[in-house]
Amino acid sequence: MLQDLLRASLGKIEAVGDIRGRGFFVGVEFVADRASKQPFDPSHMLSARIGRQAVQRGLMCYPLSGNVDGTRGDAVILAPPYITTREQLQEIVGLFSDCVLAALRDIGRA
Repeated sequence: MLQDLLRASLGKIEAVGDIRGRGFFVGVEFVADRASKQPFDPSHMLSARIGRQAVQRGLMCYPLSGNVDGTRGDAVILAPPYITTREQLQEIVGLFSDCVLAALRDIGRA
């Protein structure tokens, strides 16, 4: 359910390379080029930017960097409690989508 909501909200954003996970433990990978899966330059610190946007909005997430080769690669994990309702998941996805778009605007990719 969480993955479906994320795909519906983020699927058209070219910087979203993959959405994967199990249950409510879901990772979103961000790429500079979706076709080649080329990661963003580490200087953009995209996952950290998304994490900062999340904190400002009261959303807890887990930004990761270096997941490709130890220095390149950006991803963010969402892991809400398993008792989260559909309405709460929709709120989480809405907030997260706003965070992603704001961070992409910051680096000139939105």
